[in-house]
Amino acid sequence: MQSRLDFLRSAQSVGLVLSGGCSRCSFQVGAIEVLDELGIRPSLCIGVSGGVWNAAAVVGGVSHRLRRYWRCFIRMPHMDLRNLARQDHSPWVFNEVHRRTFGRYVGVERLRRPDAPSLWAGVTRLRDRAPVFFRAQDFEDPLLPLLASNYLPPFFTHAPRIDGERYADGGLSDNVPYLKAFEEGCDAVVVVTMKGESESLGVYRNPTDIDHQIPEAFRDRLVLIRPRHYLPVRFTDRRWPVLLQTMELGRLRAREVLLGEVHPATDQRGEAGLGHRLFKLVNRSYRFVGGAKVS
Repeated sequence: MQSRLDFLRSAQSVGLVLSGGCSRCSFQVGAIEVLDELGIRPSLCIGVSGGVWNAAAVVGGVSHRLRRYWRCFIRMPHMDLRNLARQDHSPWVFNEVHRRTFGRYVGVERLRRPDAPSLWAGVTRLRDRAPVFFRAQDFEDPLLPLLASNYLPPFFTHAPRIDGERYADGGLSDNVPYLKAFEEGCDAVVVVTMKGESESLGVYRNPTDIDHQIPEAFRDRLVLIRPRHYLPVRFTDRRWPVLLQTMELGRLRAREVLLGEVHPATDQRGEAGLGHRLFKLVNRSYRFVGGAKVS
């Protein structure tokens, strides 16, 4: 039987789909690092909500900078009451923080490289709650569709407008858009999402399809990387040691899925009241001093 890794390596075109989940998307960082180490180079990336920033780093060829990207983002102030009197009319300044960190760690020029994969942002059209996908490289300002995919009140006040339509967080319509990757010609797709296996057999697609079952016709062509159990990470968590450990868990889980390796940290329950046990096990292999990993 062909392993998942051999399947991906033999594919002509691999799509990488990164779902939304805000701070929980730190899990994707470790998985992306493993894919890169194993030589899996996606021909296109689709990001939703918080996943678009990880996808942008992959497309920009700077996935090795993702940990610094995240570190910089969470250290920047996210609130400024003066912003209430500005265009955003919100105490939150996520638009500005995203612009600064994206410009520093990815940049428009890298997305426009001749050999760069396509970067797609999944958004929700507010008029009818339909899923829509924008190719970032088609925009004069590629940040516009990326910010639109992240629009979620109250953190963002005014829904972005594109060609006269207003758009919002892609997770409101399709949080795991693997179908789009297949429609674009991929013969293999990797989906990295954060709903644990023990939470349900399915994955979260949208508020009306919280236990989405991948159709049998696509299962043999799709590699799903997800935690075994609930991630004990707050939606807007800014605690660097917690996010760093979540990245490490993403690495371990990706190696388990692709290489068959088994690590005790991936098999510990993280439900309420027990989540600390998971990260305690991770710390048996990794020590963290001042937010930095040391051997």
